Amino acid sequence: MVTKLKKASIAIRQNRGRDLSPKWDDHETFTADQFSRHFRLSMNYYRLETSGKELKPKVINWMSDQGYPKDIIKAFKDTKDNRCGATVGAIAANLLRGMPAVRADFNEGRNTAEWLSKSIAKIIDEGKHDEVESEEGVVEIKPAVYTPSIQERLREVALGMTEEIEDAIEVFQTDPESFDPKAFKLLNLLRGRQAKAAHARVIKTLYSRTYDELVEAATTKDEQLKEGYSHLSKADLKKITLFYSEILSACDMLAQEAKVNKKPRAKKPTDKTKVVAKMKYLKQDEKLKLVSINPQDIIGVKELWIYNVKSRKLGKYVAAEFNDLGVKGTTVIGFDPIKSVQKTLRKPEEQLKEFKAAGKVQLRKFLDDIKAVDIKLNGRINEETILLKVS
Repeated sequence: MVTKLKKASIAIRQNRGRDLSPKWDDHETFTADQFSRHFRLSMNYYRLETSGKELKPKVINWMSDQGYPKDIIKAFKDTKDNRCGATVGAIAANLLRGMPAVRADFNEGRNTAEWLSKSIAKIIDEGKHDEVESEEGVVEIKPAVYTPSIQERLREVALGMTEEIEDAIEVFQTDPESFDPKAFKLLNLLRGRQAKAAHARVIKTLYSRTYDELVEAATTKDEQLKEGYSHLSKADLKKITLFYSEILSACDMLAQEAKVNKKPRAKKPTDKTKVVAKMKYLKQDEKLKLVSINPQDIIGVKELWIYNVKSRKLGKYVAAEFNDLGVKGTTVIGFDPIKSVQKTLRKPEEQLKEFKAAGKVQLRKFLDDIKAVDIKLNGRINEETILLKVS
């Protein structure tokens, strides 16, 4: 589908010789949206049809109109042509064609002429040493290449996604009575443009202010605001307000979808060595011929058997439901406080020998067969504790 911008570009090429650059004759009658749209279209015109080099004379003409001293104008003229970017040239061209330097409801009321003056001063300052005499002749110092920021690129892309929205607003302005705000599937439109959450936030910002103004215009007693929308009937004002509301809702939905579909951040694997670094345990007991397992093996298992050589207690930690055992400092964590118990051994050497020989089936009832009182485990491991087995 050929966009309006492309059609305009084709028409311009077919009418070479005529001055088809954007005019600002009726800017006083523009609404905030109309002014913003006209500005974007005019900037696009200069970017498509000209270059910074071709627009440099426009900047010089604007400087002359503003009464710049001749030496300052010459200093700008003597700089390398590629220092004058298309944006600087386009702004100067628009101002020469009648664009007001300041408008309260555009660009937060900033003065465009002041911005242009600062840009010109910067170009002169950076270009004053473009050519330096040396023994070998003239040495050209290449200007630094401007690289737009990520936010600037994002905003530029987001603006390109609003073309159909702007076309719809233009349709309303042309024929408000036949305009149907529900006929535009804005969410599908933005999805078709591959709009992401970041683009949606920029687009919402573009239309939020006008939406707030439209809502206020329907109920306000402010005579100036009423006069600004007096050309619209109540029904038409309601239509365009609904359309702007749909724009904001579509942006909100895109942002919400992004949150829902966002993949959770991959959890960084735990360094088991660091987790068990502070654990104090008995590495071996020569008398009972017992050797502790590596404490790192405790992490992520369902059962841990321990034996305290001083108290003669054999214990078993059982992981809580939907959980695994872990280690925090010198303590075992993640265990079931009811099922995790210990018992005192009357004949440790014989009973531990039986323990080492027991298989998985025998171990299930090993503690139950010991005739002693169950004592609940508290998770703490000390220098008298052998780490027997995990499973």
